[in-house]
Amino acid sequence: MSLLAPSRSHHAIVLMLWLSTLFLIWQHFHGLGQLSPGQTVKTKPKLSTQPRDAQDTEGISSITLPADHPKTPQHPIAPAAPNGIEALLSSIAKSTEYFVNVVIQPPESSQLGGRLQILSTWLSARETLPSLMSSSQITTLDNHIERTIISLFPFVRHPKQPKNAQPFATLRHTFQKGSSGIVIVGDKSNLRYLCHVIQNIRTVLNSSLPIQIAHAGDNAFSPSLRRFITNSAPDVTTINISTLLDPKPLDLERNDAAPALRPFAALASSFEQVILIDPKTIFLQPPTSILENHSAYKATGALFFHDHLYGKGDFKERHEFWQGLMKNHPHSQALRSSRVYNEGYAEETDGVVIVLDKSRTSVMVGLLHTCWQNSKRVRKDWTYKFGDGDRDSWWLGFELAGVPYSWESRYGGTLGWLRKQEGKEDRVCGNTNLHLDENDKPLWFSGGLVVEENNAVGRDAGTGGYGMPTHWMVDGVFQKKGEEKGRDCMWGDGVRGVGKEEKRVLQESIEVAGRVDEKSRLFDERIYRKLKKEGGS
Repeated sequence: MSLLAPSRSHHAIVLMLWLSTLFLIWQHFHGLGQLSPGQTVKTKPKLSTQPRDAQDTEGISSITLPADHPKTPQHPIAPAAPNGIEALLSSIAKSTEYFVNVVIQPPESSQLGGRLQILSTWLSARETLPSLMSSSQITTLDNHIERTIISLFPFVRHPKQPKNAQPFATLRHTFQKGSSGIVIVGDKSNLRYLCHVIQNIRTVLNSSLPIQIAHAGDNAFSPSLRRFITNSAPDVTTINISTLLDPKPLDLERNDAAPALRPFAALASSFEQVILIDPKTIFLQPPTSILENHSAYKATGALFFHDHLYGKGDFKERHEFWQGLMKNHPHSQALRSSRVYNEGYAEETDGVVIVLDKSRTSVMVGLLHTCWQNSKRVRKDWTYKFGDGDRDSWWLGFELAGVPYSWESRYGGTLGWLRKQEGKEDRVCGNTNLHLDENDKPLWFSGGLVVEENNAVGRDAGTGGYGMPTHWMVDGVFQKKGEEKGRDCMWGDGVRGVGKEEKRVLQESIEVAGRVDEKSRLFDERIYRKLKKEGGS
């Protein structure tokens, strides 16, 4: 049978997409009532205690449809029987007009999630139905998709192509098919730790996975710093996010915008499969093992790692905010299984490592929601007000967009030093968050190699402030600042000694870190002398 000849299965796909789109839109608009020409729609902010600046609310606080605009029905898709592709396109056209004209206000993440679920069905149609569609129908569908995405996420526009009518498709075409790599957000404040993790990956673990250092411009990461870091190891390059995405809605060059860079770095990277990491990450196994072997990642294309379980009941306002967003949202299995969400702990996500497969359309949809949460206005008034940086915007984005995502099976553990106290359970203390692979072997940890000087385990530190951890634990009771002078601790059953291979990786990582510290110190002194000579500071 010719691909252009519709089969029964093709007709079934059209019907399925039409019905699912109808249901999602009914669900999304249920209770909103009719919007008539000339009527203004306003959304009441939730949990807001701060006044909004007039200039910030321009074009966002309300919208008014022009008097000659056709009346928008309560449910933009009329429940008439579908008659193939044209009926589907007609339904999509009506929804597009509503989405473009009715602006979502922060913090209406749940409404954005509803629209993204609808958008997902359109993207599914675009991927599934081209053989049933004429070229003009494909163009029409593409235009509806792009108009909706632009209305929701204006930052997807390339700064040098402001009139491009298909910025989302253009962005996806920049992803190198079949590629994978590591993305790290870099600036002048984390040069030392950037050098450490790059050498940990390249020299100690012998991983050739390409590395991109993402930044927001010369002020944060100067050309001389970029040259230094790209010369530190093979296949290390830099990308300026502000030249790849529209910087106006983002304001990423601010000093307090560092956490917000991360989701946009993942979005702008040319890698299809992205391992997004923080500079204070140290791998104990090659990072490629996640892409190749982790079944949870393979299942959904989005893998997140848990934070420690702590602060139960201490963040009531945060949980009220989350519950407000989830009020009319069907909870995924991941959310139903969350101890943080359901038992009131502090934070769900250790956002230091995020793994995404951007070749999957569903992952791109979830990523767009996460990016929106980290845009200038939304992060200022909501995301960072109720959360710690970008951490929990990851699972929230995917959850609210109805996109499948995976968690590691355990909550965060601790890598550090054994502390024995008479009459008390043994403790493992160290300011790290340890994560295991699916075989319960240490995979990576956050916190870096440097042991801070003013803490109780400073005596464990060797030359250069480094410490060689001896023990680790997961599934224990975690206490922040559980040891004198501020060291985190975990206690309970299951204290384990650091294994032979982990010792090798840690020891070699510390040795190579010491060598690059000297290089970065000399580099810093050279730059300082140059600035002084030029009259700078």
